[in-house]
Amino acid sequence: MSQEQPMPQPASLQFDRADFGTPAPSRVVCNSCSQEVVQSYYTVGDRVICSACRERFEDAGGSAIGRFFRAFGAGLLAALAGAAVWWGVRALTGYEIGLISIAIGYAVARAIVWGTYGRTNVMYRVLAVLLTYTGAVLNYVPDLATGMAGDKTPGPIHYIVSVVASFAVPFLMGFDNVLGLLIILFGLWEAWKLTAPRYATVAGPFSVSPGAAVNV
Repeated sequence: MSQEQPMPQPASLQFDRADFGTPAPSRVVCNSCSQEVVQSYYTVGDRVICSACRERFEDAGGSAIGRFFRAFGAGLLAALAGAAVWWGVRALTGYEIGLISIAIGYAVARAIVWGTYGRTNVMYRVLAVLLTYTGAVLNYVPDLATGMAGDKTPGPIHYIVSVVASFAVPFLMGFDNVLGLLIILFGLWEAWKLTAPRYATVAGPFSVSPGAAVNV
């Protein structure tokens, strides 16, 4: 009489160990100082920083007034540089290349983010828009001053009046400047978009060694 053969057993299922996700990385490089992290690291938004850079980050920024003047100064320099470039291109080519306003908006926004150490808010968004518009219209100042002086060499008073008058120039060109106004608006939108409020929060520490990340 034949013996019964044992039925094949299904592959065993493991219930004694759970997978809680990807273990902590074994090698991490700080995005700020580019040094390899030894034990633990922190995150600021999507950036990874080491312990030393975390201390420097939390100590940076100074007072709110100091950040404002730093951001205002950097943004104003970017706006003036953009105005000079716009005027220079127009003087050399004879064309009104309004797309430069978008570059001005980008430069002003980046300067303000730098000046605030990444801690922007609604006030800085408004500042970015105002400075971008300032940079866009100041490129007309040399032409206004020259036209105002006539056959004479423009003097300080001509430039002062021209600075004030330049803010109205895009609207005084009439219907023919609708496209120019739209391009300036794109530059203002770029400045507004890139200075969206950023609340830099430090998270961590996270373990570098294999295993579950430690989040205290």
